[in-house]
Amino acid sequence: MMVPQWQPYKFGYHVLDGHGHQHREEKSDGVGNVRGSYGYTDAYGHYRQVEYVADQYGFRAKVLTNEPGTASKNPANVKVLSTRGGEH
Repeated sequence: MMVPQWQPYKFGYHVLDGHGHQHREEKSDGVGNVRGSYGYTDAYGHYRQVEYVADQYGFRAKVLTNEPGTASKNPANVKVLSTRGGEH
């Protein structure tokens, strides 16, 4: 069995069109640690951004949003930070 040879990398994109804005960025340090983010803002101004890390401690994500119906809660091992306050 071959052991993977980690290589550093970095990529990203940003798209702005009539539906809103989308983006993704990710980078690896070459020894198995990855950091990144992705998200969107729709035509109504609702946004969601996910920032994440994957390393020797596992995968961890933080969600930033103002989507209707969300509140700042932390289910599982995910942090959700909402500016909406949970109203529906």
